[in-house]
Amino acid sequence: MRVVVVEDHQDLREVFIDRLLSEGFDVVGASCAEELDEHLAATATHLIVLDVNLPGESGFNIAQRLRAGHPGINIIMVSARTEEQDRIRGYESGADFYLTKPVSPTELLAAVKAVRRRIHAQTEADASLALSPSGLKLTNGDKDAYLSKSDTALLKGLALAPDLRLPYWRLFEITERIADDNSKSQLELQVHRLRKKLEEIGVPDSFIRSIRGEGYQLTLPIHIEN
Repeated sequence: MRVVVVEDHQDLREVFIDRLLSEGFDVVGASCAEELDEHLAATATHLIVLDVNLPGESGFNIAQRLRAGHPGINIIMVSARTEEQDRIRGYESGADFYLTKPVSPTELLAAVKAVRRRIHAQTEADASLALSPSGLKLTNGDKDAYLSKSDTALLKGLALAPDLRLPYWRLFEITERIADDNSKSQLELQVHRLRKKLEEIGVPDSFIRSIRGEGYQLTLPIHIEN
């Protein structure tokens, strides 16, 4: 698993890198947004350990930008900011984990391993998710979830969309809703219930990702059977 540690304090960055390298991770370091972008352009990356207080572009802004351009990347945000509003801002910016400094190398390693487990679970689901010809059954390995027509339309629409992503207005159309605030609430409830249903067959909750203010995106493809 490829990891980039973005931390402007060299000593701390090297401590984190050494700890992760000792556990067999493929790790490189960056001190700012520009160096991070160079790594992302050169090699596929699975996880970014991201300091908030960086020179130039802040970690919050970087996370927002990454969520738009690299939605599959996982982010562990590290910050000396411990207030609740800072943690909330971190998660809303796109962090999967928000760790407050001082962070020990052992704590960081535990978070990185948690991300690795999630990636492995998603990879396993990726290999086995299939929508039946009728569209009313989603299969994950040897487990089935039976779907409503509206759930089928939602999943099939996302599965066929570019980047597995659709805006709210398009989701309203395919689920036969009027574009208003009430329909948005109904759609959010539908997605919540669908996530719970799919969890019963081993599909991770992160399978349907909410894009704040925009719509939804699948984090794994679905094979649509003929």
